[in-house]
Amino acid sequence: MSSKLVALIIGAGSNVGDSVAQTLLKQNYKVAVGSRNPKRDNLPAGLYPFTVDVTKPESIKSAFEKVTTEVGPPNIVIFNAATLEFSNAADPLSLSLSAFDKANAVASSFYSAAQEALGSFRSPVHKDSVKAFIVTGNLLAFLPAVASEGNRFSLGLQKRSEAYLSELLHNAYAKEGIRFHYAHLVSAEGAIPPYADFLKSGPAHAKAYARLINAQSPESWDYRFTKDGEKFAPK
Repeated sequence: MSSKLVALIIGAGSNVGDSVAQTLLKQNYKVAVGSRNPKRDNLPAGLYPFTVDVTKPESIKSAFEKVTTEVGPPNIVIFNAATLEFSNAADPLSLSLSAFDKANAVASSFYSAAQEALGSFRSPVHKDSVKAFIVTGNLLAFLPAVASEGNRFSLGLQKRSEAYLSELLHNAYAKEGIRFHYAHLVSAEGAIPPYADFLKSGPAHAKAYARLINAQSPESWDYRFTKDGEKFAPK
């Protein structure tokens, strides 16, 4: 009998996306992996590529429709996409309007994905399935907006929006057994980790996300973990 468990990963790159997909395959999920140019050759059984572009929010709905028709309604959604446009740190308004619009488009795609996910989560097929929406976040959502962060404020815009919505939606739909998590890697001290750690953090993300999905009782909407994949524990 084919598994009814379906995970949809939006932003299925070679680091986080690939590691999470491999972990979920081992847990008997069918995994739909979406990106702008998905790899389609020599994929393992249970992996289903689809095209999606988070800078074009209208592509989210069509992606969900395709996955639902060809694979099944997802009960797990991973939003692992972002765009980063650098500007002059001392002059944040040097960011072009088109780059600003692109950042806001990603925020709109997140919202669209959450709307589409809710319909899938409420499908009778998943009455008894775990239902979770996890966004790959970072600490920019919680840091003061200071000039030194100006060169990456387009990313901060996306993450603040995603964190706000994750908290709002986690609280709103918990009564239905639906989980929304803003999950992010931090250093051992709880700060932004070295970029080198993020570049090899795929397994840590996969371990943390599996914990969120399989937890008997939902974890907090703001879930922080370290490079070993373990939950961050303030000292």
